[in-house]
Amino acid sequence: MQAFTEGRGESVMAKPILQMLPLIALSVSLSAGAATPDADQARRIAEQFLATKQATASPQEAYEAGDVAVADLDGDGQAEVVVLWTMLGPTYWHHGVTALSRKGQHYAPAGEAAEPLGSVEGMVVRNGVIELKTKWPGPNDARCCPTVPKTLRYRWSAGKVTLAK
Repeated sequence: MQAFTEGRGESVMAKPILQMLPLIALSVSLSAGAATPDADQARRIAEQFLATKQATASPQEAYEAGDVAVADLDGDGQAEVVVLWTMLGPTYWHHGVTALSRKGQHYAPAGEAAEPLGSVEGMVVRNGVIELKTKWPGPNDARCCPTVPKTLRYRWSAGKVTLAK
């Protein structure tokens, strides 16, 4: 097996990627007492979350982070990290939005929108609501080029990201 060096300078033996996924996903930690990650920490948390998705994806697919926001989605005093991401395939793509919540000193996936999101142009998170600006195909639109604007609103609760009513 091949050895590699972790961030602390320790040499460890390489492990199968599936055993390491929890470590990869949760490796960005906050200093003791830090309540809210700053923008750079949130971006690193998002990138590491997407690295776990990439590890199980087809070699032809790639995951990219779009907008990343930090907000207390459920009013419990703890900030969540919200990630708007895109999965790109050779001839297809789709967007997703995932809420990551703090588990001890780390962040872990705590809910993801299950519905199709259309072509997402941006995300804003305020007052516990995740708002996505999207475009959907009109009657005469080519598949590549939707033109009908639509705003989708989501809430995170009980480990789910669901459409807000």
